[in-house]
Amino acid sequence: MTQRHAIMLTGGLLCLAAITMNGQKPAAPRPTSVKATGTAKAGSPPRAAWGDPDLQGTWFVLYDVPLERSEANKGKEYLTDEEVAAADAQKGLNPGRNARAAANTAQDVSGAYNAVFNSVLKTGKRTSMIIDPPDGRIPPLVNESATGRGGRGGQGVPPGGFGLGTAPGVNDNPETVPQNPRCLGVPMPFLPLNTLFAQGTVMQVVQSPKSVGIYMEDDHAGGGNRVIYMDGRPHAPAKARFYLGDSRGHWEGNTLVIETTNFLQGFRGSNSDTYKMIERITRVDSNTLRRDVTFDDPKTWTKPWTVTIEMGRGPDQRHMIFDSACHEGNYGLTGILVANHKQEQAEKK
Repeated sequence: MTQRHAIMLTGGLLCLAAITMNGQKPAAPRPTSVKATGTAKAGSPPRAAWGDPDLQGTWFVLYDVPLERSEANKGKEYLTDEEVAAADAQKGLNPGRNARAAANTAQDVSGAYNAVFNSVLKTGKRTSMIIDPPDGRIPPLVNESATGRGGRGGQGVPPGGFGLGTAPGVNDNPETVPQNPRCLGVPMPFLPLNTLFAQGTVMQVVQSPKSVGIYMEDDHAGGGNRVIYMDGRPHAPAKARFYLGDSRGHWEGNTLVIETTNFLQGFRGSNSDTYKMIERITRVDSNTLRRDVTFDDPKTWTKPWTVTIEMGRGPDQRHMIFDSACHEGNYGLTGILVANHKQEQAEKK
């Protein structure tokens, strides 16, 4: 069993916060739809009592959009209506594994969740969350002399770098195993990378004049609370590291700009010492929120790259966030370490 398969064993019991399977009713009324058209621009968003744009509410990702543009869609920013319909029809054919495979195979383990654990979102028109670079792809890694990892895919690095918690050696000991399998809460950058498990699809925002709070609920990992200070204080000292990073915010017109540094772990193989994340959150109208996230690390990528996530607002009269039950912490870490040791033994043979 590989490390990847061992991690998959810890994958989880997710929150049913988004839309459920075809033919089933949503857990609550759906938020207003977001049109997948070019760059969203804010008009006159609602204002908080002290005058700042009001971002408060529960916000949901409404559409399933891949992080990177596929080769099949190279040079194509949007899908046609026909392509969207075909993709949605395909989702209905394979809603989840409702029976175990006859053989104990890796495929069975990685997909052994039946339909009740799935949250199927409609296909979005965008062919990638990445809007910059224009090709919809994560930029190449910096040259080998700078990092020892080579360009895109070089030195055993997959395209775009390693995913969170999958770099070599990260599962070798309890101190470096990511927080997800240990039920320690949501990791950043909180992107909807696997909407089937409702990962990164729902958040709640509350505000005050000097701070903004963002609660994130994410699949089996549980929740996480971010506090973005707006009072001009500097970042924490460089030696202080946090799971969710250290966030400072300010307003640029109607857009909340958040710079987050001091991460305990990098993202996609980034260097945690030089990696930072810039978010631009704009309330486009009363029911639409746009979140642009730029990833910048001169020691990892040849240039910064940006994703866009469009979200709809849930109704205030309903509590739209369902608590995630995380049981993997009871056995997940043991499973990861045992599998890792088995792999080491096999490699020695």
